[in-house]
Amino acid sequence: MSTKRRKRRSKEEIDEIINKAAIALIESGGFTNVTVRNIAEEAKIEAVVFYNRYSNIEDYIDEFVKKYDYWFTNVAKTDGEINDKEEYLHIIKNLFISLKENKVMQQLLRWEISNHNDTTRRTAGLREFHTIPLVEKYKEIFKNAPFEIEVISALIIGGIYYLVLHANLTPFAGIDVNSEEGHGKICKAIEFMGNFFFDNMSPFDNKILEVAKKMREKGIESDIITECTKVPKTVLQKL
Repeated sequence: MSTKRRKRRSKEEIDEIINKAAIALIESGGFTNVTVRNIAEEAKIEAVVFYNRYSNIEDYIDEFVKKYDYWFTNVAKTDGEINDKEEYLHIIKNLFISLKENKVMQQLLRWEISNHNDTTRRTAGLREFHTIPLVEKYKEIFKNAPFEIEVISALIIGGIYYLVLHANLTPFAGIDVNSEEGHGKICKAIEFMGNFFFDNMSPFDNKILEVAKKMREKGIESDIITECTKVPKTVLQKL
């Protein structure tokens, strides 16, 4: 009596099975729970199936993180048609919204904070490397601002990380991040700060800038405009 041969699974199907198993393990016990043995047991596959796709667990985690880390996925999908302020607000606000829902990213951050090893250093380093062009872009945009946008943004992002990771423990500063009211307050605060940054990206009073602009339009030399208004030539060129 012949037995029916089992259909050979594609690479995509195997990856899906492995990823589903990894997500279940991460959500139940964090990234320290992700081992080849545990994945094989959860996915009901032989370890050799895993090793046919990945050299080791570290290589797998490197690839896995790129699929679930906000900075590799959501930021890359930012609409190129929106202006700089809209893009900045979109990135920061959606980090908060996405991180609240993304249990894998939450566990990844917890793992990086609590376990210092080659893999966590690599995942954190990859995120930092991936965001460098974004940081440089906004440093250039805010180069004449009376504050350092990358420093302020780091404080905001770090605050978002903490608020979300702390959310199930207790309210923070009276804000329940898990409530609709708390969620709305944080989104509103992010919008306020983003608008404030862009409205105050120049250390010069708007009236002074308007005077400098009119002087430039009338063909007055830049040296004279700078002498009279104290507005640098680099700023004049943008007016």
